[in-house]
Amino acid sequence: MKRNFVILAAGLAILSLTGCSLPRATPTPFPMPILLSSPTPLSATPTIAAPTATVPTATESLPTDTPAAATPTTGGAIPGSPSGPYAVILVPPGDVLNVRSAPGAGSAAIGSFAATATDVMRTGPSSSVGGALWVQVQNPGGGNGWVNAAFLTEYVAPAAFCADTRVNTLLTNFGNALATSNGETLAALVSPAHGMTVRLWRNGKAVTFHTKDAPWVFGSTYEHHWGAAPGSGLDTVGAFHVVVLPKLLDVFNASYSLTCNSLGTAAQYGSEPWPNLYANINYYTTYKPGTPGVDLDWRYWLVGVEYVQGQPYVFGLIHFQWEP
Repeated sequence: MKRNFVILAAGLAILSLTGCSLPRATPTPFPMPILLSSPTPLSATPTIAAPTATVPTATESLPTDTPAAATPTTGGAIPGSPSGPYAVILVPPGDVLNVRSAPGAGSAAIGSFAATATDVMRTGPSSSVGGALWVQVQNPGGGNGWVNAAFLTEYVAPAAFCADTRVNTLLTNFGNALATSNGETLAALVSPAHGMTVRLWRNGKAVTFHTKDAPWVFGSTYEHHWGAAPGSGLDTVGAFHVVVLPKLLDVFNASYSLTCNSLGTAAQYGSEPWPNLYANINYYTTYKPGTPGVDLDWRYWLVGVEYVQGQPYVFGLIHFQWEP
């Protein structure tokens, strides 16, 4: 009995010493929530992460970085109704817009339109293929064929555009939307056919904002890449309201001049201030002259205007300032 007691006591002592040497379990704290800043939309939250450059790189295939929600339209034409004339846009000089035997880039080419054609007539039918909208048109070589509607816009003769006082109202309303950071107003002014493509630098990257993007551009913190800045060559990165908006307000909050389809008295940099891709899109130059005594703080924006069902909308913006 005594022997058993000794063995039991020794076992308890060993257990006690072992318990003292075991490491204590440290409780794992619950992760603290990280609050990410996000834009406060004035309407429904957009379903796309961020708009990107949407100028097509081929004459028929939709650009791969086009947001899925931004389905191209017929430029405002009512499906099933013959209409026109339409003009070709976004096709590089020297290239053509192919006319296909059936909807889709895989169909045989049976004709073509020049990159600057202004005589495209729709026959009415339309069809969606692979997310792209195709419309039937009169083939220049005879009969009918199909083209990708993303490369068409309603044709408006330059003289008719410059005489349209509604464009002046559009520019005034656009300036007011910028001054008040009103996304809903801006969305109503952006082209529902192709959106509003912004080029902060004339040779920089193009960023397109569609009508679904416009309501949140004044509050979004998403940083776009705008391309290399003139002079420094450094890539400009930043949100629309941080990088682009101040330069827009610098003109639209000032006493600016308007010149239709021309630079007017604004300084010209390069031989192509208005891109050939936009040859059939009319534009205005909104020019703020330099301050007397400073002179080099002039600035201007080229504002392209697209008509959708006969109504003018903002199609594109290209910024110019003094370059060292």
